[in-house]
Amino acid sequence: MGMSAAATRYLLTIYRLSGEGAPVRSVDISRALGVSPASVVHMMGVLSQEGLVSKRHYGRVQLTGEGIWAANQLHTKCMLLESFLAEELEVEEQAARRDAIACLCSLSEESIERIVRRVLPDNAVILRAVGE
Repeated sequence: MGMSAAATRYLLTIYRLSGEGAPVRSVDISRALGVSPASVVHMMGVLSQEGLVSKRHYGRVQLTGEGIWAANQLHTKCMLLESFLAEELEVEEQAARRDAIACLCSLSEESIERIVRRVLPDNAVILRAVGE
């Protein structure tokens, strides 16, 4: 996917706030990420140029079809990483969620795929669904 760590965080946040597709307010994105409204405006421009979100001036942000697909892929990998951290490494739930996002933003695709295989060794259908 080749997305920056910041773009990944924004896309995941929009996906989670949107209930997987409904429009969300920029102020809600700002609050969820703890960033300034100006930062949200800037990143919405970046994500819009990538075809991942649509936004009207002073309007709500909505994931495009491509944005929903990309965010769903990221969300699935993030949930699998969170599961690995919580179940295999016994990391506390909130820390596992926070660390899963950090891992998703920092680890190579190869490392993420190996963790996914460890979490779901017998489930090739899900592996293909998350981009293998």
